[in-house]
Amino acid sequence: MVMNYEIIFFTPIFASLIGFILLRILKKRKRSAKTIYKLINDLEKKYIY
Repeated sequence: MVMNYEIIFFTPIFASLIGFILLRILKKRKRSAKTIYKLINDLEKKYIY
């Protein structure tokens, strides 16, 4: 019974932790894509125009 109680107790904690980590990674990706586009635009303005 102790084993089942541990599985029931810790599974939601691990699932929410993994979900939180995935959301953080996705947010960082979006931010980095925006900064890359901004960097490209700045470089185009500086060297082309």
